[in-house]
Amino acid sequence: MMTEHSTSPVLGRFQRLVSIKQEELAPLCWGWLYIFSLLCAYYILRPIRDTVSTLTGAHSLPWLFTAVLITMLLLQWPYNKLSQRLPRERFISYSYQACAVILCAFALGFSRHGGLHDLFLGRAFFIWVSVFNLFAVSVFWALIVDIFDSERGKRLFGLLAAAATLGAIGGSGLTSLVADHLSTPMLLLIAVGLIQVSVFSARRLSRCGRRLSHTTKEEQPHPPASGGGLAPLLIGIRQTLASPYLLGICGYILFYSVTSTLLYFQQATIVQHAFTQPAQRTAFFANVDLAINVLTLICQLTASGKILARWGVALSLALLPLVSIVGFGWLGVAPSLSVLVGFTIVRRAINFALARPSREILFTVVPTSEKYHAKVFIDTLVYRMGDQVGAWSYQVVGLLGVAALPLTLLSITLAAGWAGLSLALGRAQLRKAQQLPQEPPSSLQK
Repeated sequence: MMTEHSTSPVLGRFQRLVSIKQEELAPLCWGWLYIFSLLCAYYILRPIRDTVSTLTGAHSLPWLFTAVLITMLLLQWPYNKLSQRLPRERFISYSYQACAVILCAFALGFSRHGGLHDLFLGRAFFIWVSVFNLFAVSVFWALIVDIFDSERGKRLFGLLAAAATLGAIGGSGLTSLVADHLSTPMLLLIAVGLIQVSVFSARRLSRCGRRLSHTTKEEQPHPPASGGGLAPLLIGIRQTLASPYLLGICGYILFYSVTSTLLYFQQATIVQHAFTQPAQRTAFFANVDLAINVLTLICQLTASGKILARWGVALSLALLPLVSIVGFGWLGVAPSLSVLVGFTIVRRAINFALARPSREILFTVVPTSEKYHAKVFIDTLVYRMGDQVGAWSYQVVGLLGVAALPLTLLSITLAAGWAGLSLALGRAQLRKAQQLPQEPPSSLQK
């Protein structure tokens, strides 16, 4: 891809601008291509998954979210076993190739059984994409933190995050353009091709990244955990229950996940009435994803760092629930497609550009073991538990027969409690940071 001793003047200026060392350039480029192609593939699949949710009906979504949680738990044991026994290159390659084979099977099924109108196949696809999302990105970051140490991460992870956003823009933009012209199986096969690019990039990244990690052995994508199997998850649960601070982070994730699920159900109902054809719904969801990711990229490049530096973690965390209070109230008064689109775009862009980085900062003041075990538990199981609470809350409210008002009041009440917790968490993070040994300021604080 490039040599060690020859770079163009433009590339040289770019290296100096973002503080990239010569030996970091090749791993960074392969990592950039890896996450770009992976997110591009996912954002081709995501609008199709969301279209399935409109075809199955809101009444079936609680069961689908429950199936996602059960599937994720069933996969936890083989995932941990394989990640501990296989060299990381083989583990990543085998895992993604298995995903590609499953996608090919879905493409074949959709081409033979009525497309997305086959409810059994569509629901299986919904479950698989929801699990694939958490798994695929987790594997990427596990490899990245194996290769880039903390000092390099502070300088380079922002570029990888921007690559992820650009990949999301590419995938949603492509789907928006071709959804009315290409069949669902063809879109799935495009995603398969992008996954192959991810596999190739991951192999090259792993090989050229060995020079950075100063090791000759093939590392594994996860830090070893005693006991194997479900042991890391159980350790994370124990650590979380023993820490009020980690329980507070759990609460933040739960509030976000529950309110996101409630909004997702409203989205499924409104879009179902607004569009009659599955291809129209797929194009609509792709357009919304495209707008979200463009706005996210603009915020990441211009405002996120400045807002975090000026407002601090507490207010940065609280912005999303405060916007959610206004959005849910507005949607309750005027449940239209335009209001749904505006609220969804603003809410998700704020999450990606500001709330998500702020949540990650909360983990910078916890012990290393908790970053590995408790964080994995919170990011996966707690998040999916929030889906369950939101899904079944929507179902219970719907049984009242007057779903609009109770749902709006429930959503606003949850967002208000979420805002209060955000401010408390931000203050707790600041106290813990002040108790840590003093270190030179990070690039975020400069």
